[in-house]
Amino acid sequence: MFGTKSKTNYANGQVLDADGFRLRLRVNARARRISLRLDNKTGEAVVTAPRPRDLSQAVEFALTRRDWILGHLEKRTVAGMFQPGMDIPYLGSQLRLTHSGDRAAARLIGGVLSAGGEGEAYHRRIERFLRKAAKDFAEAHTELYAQQLGATGVTVSLFDAKGRWGSCTPGRKAIRYSWRLIMADETVFSYVCAHEVAHLKHPDHSDRFWAEVERLFGDYRPARQWLKTHGTALFGYGA
Repeated sequence: MFGTKSKTNYANGQVLDADGFRLRLRVNARARRISLRLDNKTGEAVVTAPRPRDLSQAVEFALTRRDWILGHLEKRTVAGMFQPGMDIPYLGSQLRLTHSGDRAAARLIGGVLSAGGEGEAYHRRIERFLRKAAKDFAEAHTELYAQQLGATGVTVSLFDAKGRWGSCTPGRKAIRYSWRLIMADETVFSYVCAHEVAHLKHPDHSDRFWAEVERLFGDYRPARQWLKTHGTALFGYGA
């Protein structure tokens, strides 16, 4: 184990066994400051520094965020495949997953989402329900913002990418969303819809783009911050 006062010369790509988690070190000359994220594929915490000489400070920073890292890793581990007895987030509320006792498709009654089947069959039925709900939400809100923008003929689809919430191909008027957004707060999902619709007009992240997002959605900053703070945990569901 290493301490915060260690003078070890760390290297780009090095992986450290921290107190309860693995920490990967990265150097990115384009980074403006030290940053920390979780890698959903490896389960590692990744800390990035602008220069090699900043890695010691980056390690110290990561260690101060130990509780945050372990908390998110625990959520990622607990989530996984959908099973009866789980509580899952759903548009800002919580749903309890139960077994219907038969092979029926998933049904939502109040705050309870029930389905039949065992193991993967149960998991697929729950995921199918969530995907449909996500598609319905995305289509409705995309149409709402597209009308404000004066755009017509926009198509909506879902994807399963880890680490991305949406994508827009302006030339084809095609927008894709992560189906896991159905497990985010409703305002967050709405923000992503406005964000992607704004790309139909501005295929970049210029000041004009963000001004368009604000015109369509309002103050987007809290929703954007929610994704940065809590979004990682959602990628653990259905993994």
